[in-house]
Amino acid sequence: MSSVVLLGAGLGARLRPHTDDRPKCVVEVAGEPLAGRLLRQLAERGVTKATVVVGHFAERAKALISAYLRSRAARLDLRFVENREYDRSNTMYSLLLAMDALADGGFVVEGDIIASEAAVDALTAVATGARALRSSWAVEAWTAEHSGSRLTDDGHGRIVQQEIWRAATTGSAAHLWKSAGMLHLSAEGARALAKELAQGASAGQRGLYYDDLIGQMLRRQRDAGRAATDGFDLHTLDLAGAPWMEIDDASDLAKARAMFESPGREVSEYMVLLRSYSRFSTKRRSSL
Repeated sequence: MSSVVLLGAGLGARLRPHTDDRPKCVVEVAGEPLAGRLLRQLAERGVTKATVVVGHFAERAKALISAYLRSRAARLDLRFVENREYDRSNTMYSLLLAMDALADGGFVVEGDIIASEAAVDALTAVATGARALRSSWAVEAWTAEHSGSRLTDDGHGRIVQQEIWRAATTGSAAHLWKSAGMLHLSAEGARALAKELAQGASAGQRGLYYDDLIGQMLRRQRDAGRAATDGFDLHTLDLAGAPWMEIDDASDLAKARAMFESPGREVSEYMVLLRSYSRFSTKRRSSL
């Protein structure tokens, strides 16, 4: 069907101590590393190529993701790209490093997202037929409890504004949406975003979120008074209550485990490898 870029290079500082011996993208929920779970779900729906951007504990991320996907017999052409500036850059730079994988369009997903089967169904459905010709951003309706990447649509599903929102939400939240950290990019949209990311990196914007760069593109469109420029036409994909979570801290992790975990775990190559890392981590801490 398509390709996916998964962003998993970050430090995950707010998730410590869970990230003391691994990157956030391989913290487990229901016996699955976050990145592995999402890649498995996409592979089961026809995605055939995956590029994972790693940074913090890069080798461990590669080993755990690879072993997990082998244990599930996932049919994915898997490659890794390393962001060696992971501790002084942000998701815009990680995405830039992997944009060649999306020359024909595809998915962008964040490595700290856990999504239900229904949410991934909705995401992959927009990559088929006429809908594949436009770009879509998975979202849920914005509420007073939300913060982070906030999107505004024009009343017809087309996204016209993006902002990182940290303040309290007052007044109407009509046409406001919370990013679910998963996008489908058309080939034209991917090319436009790749150009924006490259220009941003050259302009000293490596410390920004990819969301911010999309926001810049949308702002130029508004300022020009045009519906879409540079081939970038982005629409909301309402997950309509399908469960998903972004895991930023220990509280989020506890909620995700309560929401998604089920009894019983399959002992696999992945679990054996994970246990070996746990023994290494315990030994290392005891020697410090």
